[in-house]
Amino acid sequence: MNIKELAKKLNLSITTVSRALGGYSDVSEKTREKVKKYAQKYRYSPNLYASALASGRSKTVGYVLPIYGTHSSTLNQGNIFQFVSGMSEALLSESIQFQVLFAKSEAEELEAYKKLILEQKIENIVLQNIKTQDKRIDLLNKYKINYVAWGKNKFSKNFSWVDLDNKAAIEKITNYLIKNKHKHISYINISEKYNFASERKASFLKTLKNNKIRFNKNYYASVKLEEPEKSFEIIKKMLSKNKKITSIICSTEFSALSAIKACNYLNLEIGKDISIITFDGPLVKDLSSPPLTAISFPVQELGKRAIKILLKGHSNKNNYSNFQAKSEIIERGSVHQVRE
Repeated sequence: MNIKELAKKLNLSITTVSRALGGYSDVSEKTREKVKKYAQKYRYSPNLYASALASGRSKTVGYVLPIYGTHSSTLNQGNIFQFVSGMSEALLSESIQFQVLFAKSEAEELEAYKKLILEQKIENIVLQNIKTQDKRIDLLNKYKINYVAWGKNKFSKNFSWVDLDNKAAIEKITNYLIKNKHKHISYINISEKYNFASERKASFLKTLKNNKIRFNKNYYASVKLEEPEKSFEIIKKMLSKNKKITSIICSTEFSALSAIKACNYLNLEIGKDISIITFDGPLVKDLSSPPLTAISFPVQELGKRAIKILLKGHSNKNNYSNFQAKSEIIERGSVHQVRE
């Protein structure tokens, strides 16, 4: 059943049915409940594209692309560009427009979302880099925006999301290094205000503990997402002060490239004197020298899934969807076996 047929059965206009399913306050509670009851009875599932056509609202999906830090650090967003590519492909197939704004800081990013909502009247948005406490989600909820997030936090039961299984990914990486006899493992993370970074650290600590390896706080550092250029100095200083380190886990492509630079500066041969393993992306895969062993996951597919979930909309609070991608380790020779 489509929305036109549902409206006919209810003897209501298509616009009223669409707004009732969307939870708009200009439709009485009695009418909203009646429409939802009929929708469930006839197994009608609202589709964002169809609803947009019916109601005359914008068919545009909004997204804010963060380009924090220096010009070169924009390259750190390689996976984000793959995610955007997946979204674009999915939207193109549905003839839905895609509005992308850019932000150079967190404050600018929040203002960009306000612009999408208040000025451009966009009612469908994709988020990324979900924080433990996220003002953007508060903003979208305030204006009853239909959204899906790349990432999750402790409140994720209250919204739709797609994500990598971060805990499993770090567990795989750490166990892979331990299997190769590494015990002095360093980890370069990003700020733990981002939920995925917090998840990854927790999984790293748990995996070390499960293998009876003591966590050394001097082997751990976090880099602000908006200041990735500082990772080179952080890694260089860490390696200089902690000669026992045999491997480095990098949470981003930029920190992985910085690790290569730091190792070269200190005359450490990667894959022989020290190992580097990172989260995969176009820079690591195609441009790093030497090629780095990495944990890979289908970022483009995450983008497609995000749009698929977004187009379904959420007519009620129990209709949230999620998708969690699995990862695999791609060996490229940057991890050596430690001689005991």
